[in-house]
This record gives sequence, C-alpha cells and structure tokens, in this order.
Amino acid sequence: MRMNNRPSWNWSTIQETLRWRGPFLFFMLGLRELFRPLVYWHVYYIFEIDLTSEPVPEPYENVEIDVRIYAGAGVLERAKAEIISMGQLAPAEVDLRFNRGDKAAIAYAGGEPTGYGWLSFTSGVVELAFGVNWIVGPREAIRYDNFVIPKWRGRRINSCLHSATVACARDHGIVRTFASISMFNRQSMSLEKHYRKTAAMKVTLVHVRGLNWTYRKAVGAPFESRFLKMAQNLDYAARSQS
Repeated sequence: MRMNNRPSWNWSTIQETLRWRGPFLFFMLGLRELFRPLVYWHVYYIFEIDLTSEPVPEPYENVEIDVRIYAGAGVLERAKAEIISMGQLAPAEVDLRFNRGDKAAIAYAGGEPTGYGWLSFTSGVVELAFGVNWIVGPREAIRYDNFVIPKWRGRRINSCLHSATVACARDHGIVRTFASISMFNRQSMSLEKHYRKTAAMKVTLVHVRGLNWTYRKAVGAPFESRFLKMAQNLDYAARSQS
C-alpha cells in the first residue's frame, strides 16, 4: 500500500515535473491524468543485468553518498522509520516487503537519508501494474521502486542505489537481475543510457476502468516469460502453499 499512489498536481509538482521530465513528457503525463477516470496506461522498458558476463555497474554520483543494505530483524526498525519518513510508503507496505524477504538499500548524504531502492527474490509478489506481477526464476532478483527525495535529485544518487542493489544480488548468489523503467521516467532512462544498456523488453499496459479490462502487449520477449496476470497470481499462490 503506497501513501501517494496518485500525485497531487499542485504548483510545486508541476514545476518539478517540467524540470525533470521536460515539456513533452509533462504533456503526456497531463493527458494520461485527464483520461484517468476512463482509461489509464503504462509503458515500461525492461532491463536485464546478467552477472555471469557483466560487472556490477559503477556509480557516478556527484556528491558523497553512503549506501547501506537492510535485512534482518536487528536493523529493520531503523530502516522502516527512515523509509517511512521519505513519505512514499505506508508502514504496512514496508513491513510486507521485509517480511517476505525483500532487501532495502538506503542512500545517505552526511548521515541524512536521501533515497532508497528495493530488491526482491520472490516470484509473483512485485507488481508492475494492474495486477501484473513479476516472475522470478531461480537465482534471479527484481530491482524495483527506486526513489530519491526531490531536494536530492540531480545528484545521480540513483546510480548509487542501482550499483548497491546489483552488488547485493551478486553477493547472494543471484546471476540475473531485472528492473522496469517507465517511459515517462527520464531520469532513470538516462541511467541506462549512461551504462549503454538496451531494453530486453517493452511492456504496454492499458486499463479500461469501466470494463475492468487490461490490454497487455510485450515486445522483445513473450509476456508470459516474465509476468503473471492476476488470476495466475492467485493460482500460483495456491500451488505454492499446497
């Protein structure tokens, strides 16, 4: 459960969106919000890191950043408090993620939390959108939900979180990680451009609210190779518990 599923389009939000995403993406985001009561859509690029043939990407921040990985009962209360203080996740959601074994990377500048990223090893639990969840195979992990506090954006802190979560995955025997980036997220797309990465897949999801129906399309690999639909999620969970 997120605290801010839907952005509040006040003047500061408009200024920040224009600053970081530019006029075209700002227009597209506004158009999507306009049609939200009827239809809503996402376009994601899926990026893969094969740790059997690729090194852990080097961060390229322009401020001194320390990243710590949190997992295990002894340190989770501190991590939970710091993540909640950033204003994006509710306490119950943070508990849910830690309880299922996800790890959190928190970035600090001068001891101040500036952002976080998550790493999951469990299939069928990390949602892309509209009841579509990731499939995680053996020795695979999903990097998801990176966030940097607005006042710290532009310092390339996301590159530190990116590097730390990939290194954590490698240290836990993971050989392949995946992540999704929205076509509207220009900052994160610049990260992949810096590392000269090309997307392994492109996934389009269009949800028609009145019909409760979702159109799904994948390019680059079959949709079912990486994602489960809601009905499949329920069946997967039942089989896992039997």
